[in-house]
Amino acid sequence: MSESPSTSAHADARSIDVLLDSIGDASLDAEEDSVVIALRSALGARASDARLSRWLNLIGINDVDFSSASDRKRFEPNTEYVNYRQYGVSLCFESGVFDTVHFYRSGVDGYAKTFASPLPLKLTMDHKGVDIVRVLGEPTSKGGVGRMIWLSYDHLGLKFDLAASTFDEPDATITCVAVWNAGD
Repeated sequence: MSESPSTSAHADARSIDVLLDSIGDASLDAEEDSVVIALRSALGARASDARLSRWLNLIGINDVDFSSASDRKRFEPNTEYVNYRQYGVSLCFESGVFDTVHFYRSGVDGYAKTFASPLPLKLTMDHKGVDIVRVLGEPTSKGGVGRMIWLSYDHLGLKFDLAASTFDEPDATITCVAVWNAGD
């Protein structure tokens, strides 16, 4: 059997076990980290909702009115991004509702710090693209051009942007992770 990483959903079972052990979980059904649970609870909340404040506090942002945000950007008709570049976090609101969060690696799009808190499914910003596919299987969709490609898992509410030009580069680092409520 090959020891090289594969993006196939039928990757070497031993490699998957090793990866899952390395991220501290033996299955995808294991309980999420409390920070991720709080995030999932906050998605769909209004800006003033205590669930959003609680999650922001858990990741070190103590800002109930977004006054310490690096910047805010509005796009018609009803989209607003509240960016915390010093934390590697961007909040997206649609019609005043917390819709999506983006976690960034330092140096990407002016973000000063790599997001350090846990991601869903025990993933971290340190995992590579091949790690994501090994754990989650083939993405719902994928695309991109040049040195920026993406993998989307719509049913999980996750999208990963990778610094890579092909989908199977073993050293493809995560540059951004988007998380949204995938629904039931």
